[in-house]
Amino acid sequence: MSLRRAVVMQSRGLLLRSRRRTFFTDQEQVRKPKIFKDIDELKAKLKMAIIEDVEKVKRLEFEDRNALNRLFTSCGVPRGAFRDKLVFGCNVAAVFVASSVVGACGARWKRGDKLAKFGGNASI
Repeated sequence: MSLRRAVVMQSRGLLLRSRRRTFFTDQEQVRKPKIFKDIDELKAKLKMAIIEDVEKVKRLEFEDRNALNRLFTSCGVPRGAFRDKLVFGCNVAAVFVASSVVGACGARWKRGDKLAKFGGNASI
C-alpha cells in the first residue's frame, strides 16, 4: 500500500479505526431517556399517593366517625384529649354492659333448660 493510498483511507476513516468498544448501542441510548422518563412518572405517582393518604388522614381526624362522636359534636364537646378519653371510657363501658347482658342471658338460658328438664317453671 502506498503512502498516498494510506492517507486517503485514513481521511475516509477506513484505516486505523479506534478499537475501543462502545458500551451503549443506539437502542440503549434511546431507552436511557425513556427510563428517566419512567422514573419521573413513578416519582410523580408516588408523590400524589402520599398527598392523597395525608388528606385521608386529615379528613379522618376531623370527621365524626360514629354516633357517639356526632352526639358529642351536637352537644358542643370540643375535640381534644378530653373528648378522646370520654369516647374511650364510653366504649369500655359499652363492652362491659354487653358482656354482662350476654352472661346474664346465657345463665338464664341454661337455668331455663335445667328447669324444663325437671318439670319446673322455666319463666322465672
